[in-house]
Amino acid sequence: MLETLRNALWGMPLIGLLLSFGGYFTVKTRFLPLRLPAVLKRTVGSLPKGQDRKVLLHAVSTALGGTVGIGSITGVAYGIAAGGAGSVFWMWVSGLGGMALKYAEVFLAVKHRKKTEQGYVGGAPYVLGSLGYKKTAVCFALLCVLASFGVGNLTQIGALTETAVELGISPLLCGISCGVLLAYCLWGGRERIGKWNGVLVPAASLVYVFTALGVVLAHLPALPSAFSEILAGAMGIRPMVGGVSGALIAASMREGFARGVFSNEAGVGSSPLAHASSGESDPVRQGEWGVFEIFADTFLVSTLTALALLVTGSGSITEVFAPLFFGGGRLVFVILSAVFAFASILSWCYYSRVCLQYLALPGGETVYSLCSVVCAFFGAQLPMGSLLTLADILGGLMIFPNLFLLFKLRGEVR
Repeated sequence: MLETLRNALWGMPLIGLLLSFGGYFTVKTRFLPLRLPAVLKRTVGSLPKGQDRKVLLHAVSTALGGTVGIGSITGVAYGIAAGGAGSVFWMWVSGLGGMALKYAEVFLAVKHRKKTEQGYVGGAPYVLGSLGYKKTAVCFALLCVLASFGVGNLTQIGALTETAVELGISPLLCGISCGVLLAYCLWGGRERIGKWNGVLVPAASLVYVFTALGVVLAHLPALPSAFSEILAGAMGIRPMVGGVSGALIAASMREGFARGVFSNEAGVGSSPLAHASSGESDPVRQGEWGVFEIFADTFLVSTLTALALLVTGSGSITEVFAPLFFGGGRLVFVILSAVFAFASILSWCYYSRVCLQYLALPGGETVYSLCSVVCAFFGAQLPMGSLLTLADILGGLMIFPNLFLLFKLRGEVR
């Protein structure tokens, strides 16, 4: 039943909506993705100094932790298994449109953010509420809290457990360990979440990117064949048999967009909740950090994952890592998976705290933290396929109120 609901949600209507909004904002921002080198120069190439640098890096690392995670690794492998190599092509398409879409989300979140005793807050619920759409704002906030359990907790722990089991670590031990560690971080508040992600995400990302790149370069002769397989799958060309299959195109599009959005969150409206807390006062500059997110997630981590799988002919990234690091590749991959999974969980916990602050539910954060710890335990016991399906549904539902906001304020984005 979950699979049927997920396939219905991620059908052509939703894909068409994402393509339309991505295309609109791409044109409105004067084809921002084509000016990526300039964007990178103004973001990672031009960091502020002092306290502003610290606040900015915490905000960006939290948002990046929610995107560069298990979805960019295990999720990509599942996408190729379900939709074929062609899903990688549609993941790229979603990423290109997602750059301008993410820019627009972050731009509006920073432009309309509010100052509180804890710092700046902003994002879809606050902007929708200020426009008078309070029911839609509450709907988004509640969906975000629910999605944090699916996208940012259960799925991440499930993927981590799947790799840890191969080293002989029991799901029970994995669930208990993750629950205890998560409790330590959550009861430390937003500052502790920012500190953890500010250290873990950049370091783990660099190790993973250079390792995956090394695998691709080591199998360089197979790279043209991998690209050919991606393009053939995207066009629905059946291997060996010949001909074009509409069902194959639909499957690769569905998986490519679902995996792309699950990974980079463009259109979901989650990461702007973190970007709004940065010290950057210029929404244009902060919006460009959103573009950097898509680049790092989709066109670096996710793409290298896909190419490493295709050039080696492997169905699991764990198998790709296994012979590396003098035979200790599995252990290294488990460690990296733990960092990515935990960073993503903490990021989604941060998003939920912002939404709970908007909802102002008595004892809401305490109840949420307890539920998160319980979910971390159960995520280690449930099958990964079902968890990914649940995450796609919950994340997909967030898109509708967020696109409604973007439609209403489309004229403000510059």
